[in-house]
Amino acid sequence: LADGLWKAGTDFDPEYIVDFATLTGACVVALGHEATGLWSNDDDFRTRIHEAGNDVGELAWPMPLLPAFEKEMTDSKIADTRNLGAGRWGGANTAAAFLKQFVPNRDEGEDAEQITWAHMDIAGTYWGAKTNKMVGHGATGIHVRTMVRLITGE
Repeated sequence: LADGLWKAGTDFDPEYIVDFATLTGACVVALGHEATGLWSNDDDFRTRIHEAGNDVGELAWPMPLLPAFEKEMTDSKIADTRNLGAGRWGGANTAAAFLKQFVPNRDEGEDAEQITWAHMDIAGTYWGAKTNKMVGHGATGIHVRTMVRLITGE
């Protein structure tokens, strides 16, 4: 996933990148099977995805991309980026902070901004669950409709 983020950002000059991953059990613990965790490096973009999901009945819950977790990912004596947090808490936030390290900047230089990016942890929503009546049994295809709404506005 990290390689995919980097390649998408460096080879295709995207307006934005959205990744979907069944990444953490921690997200399932936090949100159950009712909502997808949603992180972004751009508050307006996160809001657009959240609203698009609400419009089509696919709940994406905005989660914080906290600086403390980002600092953990770069605080290493032997590597540029760590792949594990300092403790066991905040696993879903740690995973999002890890992925953010692989989103390239739009331009070079001190004032360069990262490409707009969102991470959606679908670990709790990718498969039908008894507690979520919106989806029957099996794979849900969660957030396909959200992305169609985001991209087309329809």
